[in-house]
Amino acid sequence: MFIAFWLSVVVVMSPSEMFMTLNKLKELNSKNPQQAAQVFRTVRLRLPKKPSRGLLELYLVGLESGVRVNDADVVQHIVSILEGESWRDTVEGAELDIASAVAIYHRRIFDYAYAETLNECAISYAADPKEFARVANNMAVVYRYSGQPKKAQNILKESLMLAEDREVVANIKNNLGNIYFDQEKYRHAQLMYIRAFRFHSEVGQAGYAAGTGLNLLNTQIFLGDWPSFERYQSSVALEVKHSGQQAFRLFYMWQSYLNDHVNKHALLDDDRVNALVESIPILLKSELGPSLSHYSGLFKNAVLQSKLEEQLTKTPDIKGMSEPNGIRIKLEKLCTTRIIAKKYFSNR
Repeated sequence: MFIAFWLSVVVVMSPSEMFMTLNKLKELNSKNPQQAAQVFRTVRLRLPKKPSRGLLELYLVGLESGVRVNDADVVQHIVSILEGESWRDTVEGAELDIASAVAIYHRRIFDYAYAETLNECAISYAADPKEFARVANNMAVVYRYSGQPKKAQNILKESLMLAEDREVVANIKNNLGNIYFDQEKYRHAQLMYIRAFRFHSEVGQAGYAAGTGLNLLNTQIFLGDWPSFERYQSSVALEVKHSGQQAFRLFYMWQSYLNDHVNKHALLDDDRVNALVESIPILLKSELGPSLSHYSGLFKNAVLQSKLEEQLTKTPDIKGMSEPNGIRIKLEKLCTTRIIAKKYFSNR
């Protein structure tokens, strides 16, 4: 009996272990979010119960992990802790971070209505232009995917005038590029992506640089601008490699093979077709998936087109998703009706 009890005792993490876990989660969030969420699930029972700023930082990084992989269990666990009465003083100043993260989670599960509510909540906590622009950026993405591009564009242009931080400006320009791309204004999109890519590359943000770089190459493919594609190809490839993200690597594979096939007239052999086919289920679950139909048409390969069409029946285009496909996780205290801004974004 005594032995069984002793084995059930959970050893609380030491400060040094917490610090190492925090750094590990930060690294994995940019390279392997799925593994990051798994690491958090493994350690969460060993975290101290007493609130502290150091523990708050670890929870916020864990929340990012859960959001990145749509892990409702991790997100709900952290939200329930941070909204606890004992945490009220400790989370002061971090409310915007929490509300924004949970808003992104709901946007990723296509719960656009609640994502809007949470962004309205987050904007009420904004204390400077940088924070305002960050929330506006998040809301613009919600509007883009919920079929409100004009609102998205207006918000991004307004926040661009307010933003002074170069990283925020780069993120806004990437999202403006996305709006222009959806409107088939590819030259406008290309200009936005170039500026965003250059900034993220300069400061060593491989994940962001890879994402904006792939957007840039994608635009050049839609334009048929192969000289520009090859001008940026090697730089983007390097950022994709450093990002460590599988979806980025697979999407770049499509782009590289397409350049070889269409621009250089290289044969698309069976090995390459098989590699492209195997990547389809992964890419269709990402925000990169909608471009595959255009790419497949340029390849003009019957097997590839058939496999893509087959998979599309199982994995619909995320831009066509209008109903939530995950669990709604409410912020009951940080985002009450009293706190939420009075539809700040509604007339934008």
